[in-house]
Amino acid sequence: MSSGAGAFLGLADDGRQYWVKVPGNAQGNQVLTNEVIVGELGRVLGAPVRERVLVAIPPSVSAWSDFPVRKSDLALLAHGSLHVPGAVDDDELRYTKRDDNARRQAAMAGLWDLCVGEDPQWLYETGAAYSMWSYDHGFWFTTGEGDWDQDVLRRLLATDGSLATLPSGVSRERLREVATVVENLTPEMLLSVMSAVPVEWGTDDRDLEAMAWFLFARREPVANRLRQRANLPPGRQ
Repeated sequence: MSSGAGAFLGLADDGRQYWVKVPGNAQGNQVLTNEVIVGELGRVLGAPVRERVLVAIPPSVSAWSDFPVRKSDLALLAHGSLHVPGAVDDDELRYTKRDDNARRQAAMAGLWDLCVGEDPQWLYETGAAYSMWSYDHGFWFTTGEGDWDQDVLRRLLATDGSLATLPSGVSRERLREVATVVENLTPEMLLSVMSAVPVEWGTDDRDLEAMAWFLFARREPVANRLRQRANLPPGRQ
């Protein structure tokens, strides 16, 4: 796994490996903010997003010759996504009949639409019956407009962010379940998601409030689209 943000595989003091994105990377700090928001929403929706952590990087590590940003005299607070050993990556939804992927991919459809997903990137965990995961959410919420702010979110509010196609075996029951979860998102839940974004990354509080409003306003349209997909004739998802 690699990215324009200079993500690198690091071993943390909990003994686990994470793909780490640091502040000041070439794609900007908003990619870190997006990772947190999508990760937290994915947890709420039960979507297959990897466990995320905040990684404190000491100055000695930033002196590494291949470190993606300039050496820092202060500790850096980075985003970490739990590594999937032995995974294969793909930009297509596959292996729907394996593991619980029929339900995982249905939940992913809800997260993708709600967050106006961009650049589909899926991992399949070969050591776990090709269980599907989503990763690299840095460019979500934009549809190519660059960094989002209050104005960009206002323009994107009515966007149909549905995945273009879903495998025919995706769980219709799970699509309906996720629709209900999306529909029942509250302002308090969404503000809690926003509060997970570290202040160190410099995201304006007004932009985070605008993001919470954006997601709240998209609930019903997204839920309706999920239910419509669940009710399509077989083979037309």
